[in-house]
Amino acid sequence: MDLQTPVRYIKSVGEKTEKLLNKLGIYTVYDLLCFLPRDYKDFTSVKRIDSLAEGEESAICCTVEGEPKLNRIRRNLNILKFTVSDGTGRLNVYYFNQPYLKEHIKAGDRLYLMGRMQRKVHEARMDNPLMERGAPARPILPVYRLTAGLTQKKLRQFVENALSAVSGARDEVFSADFRKTHGLCETNYAYENIHFPLDPHALQLAKRRLIFEELMLFAAMLDMLGGTGDEKGIPFRCGRDTVEEFEKLLPFEPTGAQKRVMGEIGKDFNGSKPMNRLIQGDVGSGKTALAFFAMYTCVKNGCQCALMAPTEVLARQHYAHACSLFQNENIRIEIITGSKTSAQKRQSVERLTAGQADILIGTHALIYENVEFFKLGLVVTDEQHRFGVRQRAKFVKKGEMPHTLIMSATPIPRTLALILYGRTDISVVDEMPPGRTPVKTHIVPEGKRRDMYGFIKSEIANGGQAFTVCPLIEANEDFEARSAEEIFEELKQVLAGTPIALLHGRMKAEEKNSIMQGFSENKIKLLVSTTVIEVGVNVPNATVMVVENAERFGLAQLHQLRGRVGRGQKTSYCFLTSHGGEKADERLQILAKSGDGFYIAEKDLEMRGPGEFLGTRQNGVGDLYMANLIRDMSLLTQTREIYENMKKDGDPEIGAIREAALQKFKRRFEEITMS
Repeated sequence: MDLQTPVRYIKSVGEKTEKLLNKLGIYTVYDLLCFLPRDYKDFTSVKRIDSLAEGEESAICCTVEGEPKLNRIRRNLNILKFTVSDGTGRLNVYYFNQPYLKEHIKAGDRLYLMGRMQRKVHEARMDNPLMERGAPARPILPVYRLTAGLTQKKLRQFVENALSAVSGARDEVFSADFRKTHGLCETNYAYENIHFPLDPHALQLAKRRLIFEELMLFAAMLDMLGGTGDEKGIPFRCGRDTVEEFEKLLPFEPTGAQKRVMGEIGKDFNGSKPMNRLIQGDVGSGKTALAFFAMYTCVKNGCQCALMAPTEVLARQHYAHACSLFQNENIRIEIITGSKTSAQKRQSVERLTAGQADILIGTHALIYENVEFFKLGLVVTDEQHRFGVRQRAKFVKKGEMPHTLIMSATPIPRTLALILYGRTDISVVDEMPPGRTPVKTHIVPEGKRRDMYGFIKSEIANGGQAFTVCPLIEANEDFEARSAEEIFEELKQVLAGTPIALLHGRMKAEEKNSIMQGFSENKIKLLVSTTVIEVGVNVPNATVMVVENAERFGLAQLHQLRGRVGRGQKTSYCFLTSHGGEKADERLQILAKSGDGFYIAEKDLEMRGPGEFLGTRQNGVGDLYMANLIRDMSLLTQTREIYENMKKDGDPEIGAIREAALQKFKRRFEEITMS
């Protein structure tokens, strides 16, 4: 048996169990070994019941008193209760919705329990503690993420069997000298002790080794995906006169930050290498104008450019703005989206291929349609974290080393961005245009809903418009949240006579575009929507944003939604309805107190982690089993420096590291090479 052996060949894993493991993303022995515990239960220190501190997780050794009692409270709730003692004290144990335990627990049984003691009314209790019969087989037990049909005990056994079957089979990435220099334990020791630690010290050694290795291979992957750095680009002439000509087209005076970034783009264009630049800026900071500057310069240098947006709504908006901005410049603009007819797409492509079009704007349809350019010089992707590596690579391959410009309103801390994007240069638009008034943000409890509706009614009466965003399209019994359909029906009653529309992702493109056009033209006063309007929608007359079940959204996403209002001269408001309790409201207070997208993004990263925040398809974050790019930032920086120094010094060991990276991130590299 080796690491690539299908998981079904592990002892005790049958065909049925294999399907359950597949649900967890476990297909091979290697996948199982990399399915790391989410937590550990330490039974090395067993406490007496009379010494338990309330709320502190502790292990106890106890005896069951009397027979357990099972009470069925309602259809979806049953509670198993029994009492335990250890000679120093007694406490009640409760298990929720685990009725099968009644058949396995008898009076007089000796149990080891791990949980948190609470005092409620006149009893000491533990809810759903981890339970072991007799002394645990190992002093520190791993706790894994499960799926229905699997138990901790079964999964531990499978991991133990896999470790035994491939003991010593893992190839060592690092030499003994390298491990000694950087204080790393051996790889097989690390995998054994990450699952079944001998003691807390062994667990820390295993964690450090595996995190270090993963980040080192991550650095190698980013380096290899970044190209050689020696590519030759198409030089564009971009002098002061180009900047001044473009600024005359704008209906506003650019901010200092915009002028600085235009200078950075111009410097890239004048160089010999293809531009590869990321523009980060808060909602409403003017990133689109910078993209149009790059596109204007590209066309003036005799090349074509393409802009890819994540949604058709945003693509159409960019198309309308470009047509307006360049109406007197003899710049030919085409748009290709999913809703265009085959004939319309074919005509656009023919003009593009013949060199009769200068700018192409569209959605991901640009990748999959048979689009060929006459001379592609610049590729712009908007909200790039929404596109996968493979999608962007296919887009860039439509030209001979075109310049690339990436826009994102998802601010990533600079150190992290530099590491994630490798050779990509980063521009930060850290200044807002004058006249933007801060959006007043309030958390609205359910008891204040009527007042909120009254306020919306008065805003619409005064000429404003409003958004209401919901996490669901329709009601779902497994998901406690207000749906867009439900809120739409409710608001039709509350605001009788007011033009209201419902917008969501399942609608046909023509219908969505018609509704957005009606809202933009102030014919629709209130738009009830899902997050389809999250990015880029620009309706300056909208003054109210309501987000239902705001606890279901990340802070950065809520900030994006809030950015749909406050785009005009009127004072704007964002109302967050929350049903997540005190802890959720505490998190939402960050948004209520700050309008700084970078600060909010930092907090969001801390709370949610980079995989969820960035989108795991973006750059390999979803392939990291051990490392957390926020928690392990210092080690991330350290491993990047070690890798770069090894490369610079021509260290022969770097070959093994690159080969290991190719294997670990195989799917990531296939997305590039097969695109």
